[in-house]
Amino acid sequence: MENNIIKFLKSKDYTAIRDIGQGGTGKTKLIKDETINETFVCKKYSTYYPEHQSLYYENFVNEIKILYKINHPNIVRVFSYYLYPEQSTGYILMEYIDGVDIEQYLTVNPNKINDLFIQTINGFKYLEERNILHRDIRPSNILISNDGIVKIIDFGFGKDVQKSVDYEKSITLNWTYSLPNDFSMSIYDVKTEVYFVGKLFERIINDNNLHQIFKYKVALDKMIITNHDIRIASFYDVTRDIMSENAIYIDFSDEEKEIYANIANSFMSVCPCVEPTTKYKEDIELITKSLNDLLQKSILEEYIQNNNLFIACFICPPYRYKSKPIIPVENLAVFNKWWKELSTERKIIVLNNLWMRFDSIKREIADDLPF
Repeated sequence: MENNIIKFLKSKDYTAIRDIGQGGTGKTKLIKDETINETFVCKKYSTYYPEHQSLYYENFVNEIKILYKINHPNIVRVFSYYLYPEQSTGYILMEYIDGVDIEQYLTVNPNKINDLFIQTINGFKYLEERNILHRDIRPSNILISNDGIVKIIDFGFGKDVQKSVDYEKSITLNWTYSLPNDFSMSIYDVKTEVYFVGKLFERIINDNNLHQIFKYKVALDKMIITNHDIRIASFYDVTRDIMSENAIYIDFSDEEKEIYANIANSFMSVCPCVEPTTKYKEDIELITKSLNDLLQKSILEEYIQNNNLFIACFICPPYRYKSKPIIPVENLAVFNKWWKELSTERKIIVLNNLWMRFDSIKREIADDLPF
């Protein structure tokens, strides 16, 4: 080790399985790591246009930087990369999605339109929360796995937005739909991405005559307004609209309402106060993992031993909590089993109801004076 640089001298070999695709900025292969018996997509940057070599290489490196920040079930994962700056080229190893693009999938599985719409919105909401713009929204960049999971891919034109001025820089897209007035104002921001996602779904719905099946027309209509100023502002707002529309179409049995009430009432009894900056957890996968972890730690107990861990399943600090009353582990186990069996749509309704409860919790700034 010299100058605090650690060098791994052993090379890592992969088995080439087949070519996946070739584009203007490179090609991709399906490869296999024989040691762990896993397949990956290996994307090589190699442009046809030498005059754009440096610019496209910069975009390629930018894609790596963006993907390394991301951990969400609806966004493709990156596992490793290899850069050759002297040749302005490189390779990136990504999650292999065994599936098809969203247009192809919905042609065969039209009844999945509502679930895929929600998953797609959740993926873009995650990017929005992290100030990341995708900038290349098209059907081929939204894949659906054989398990019906949305995977947003290809961040080659992506941008990590850290300053408000960055929102005002637009790019040219290979876009086949009508453009919003954002472009005439030289704006490309989250509202622009909301529009593109909305128009993508509008075309799929029209092409496959899914108007009677699709349940979120009110939200979609707000997304595809061409006027930037009056379009719905964010994917977060789209999510809240989806929740409102879901409540109209989906009913819960009395038994389900009792399961929900036991957990909601328990939460309210042990969390008397939060601060103005306290945020609710929205990541369904993270909530599911937290509930599972807490149940495993409590499975031999009659009551939950740490109410703080229970509260942390649903909200982020800062908050205050009580060690009593005690919460039966059986209530948590029943809720967790029910929660895992719910569809994405029904989980969102449950969260929306929990958030309504949480809104009634007193919010005050903690007194951090020493005495």
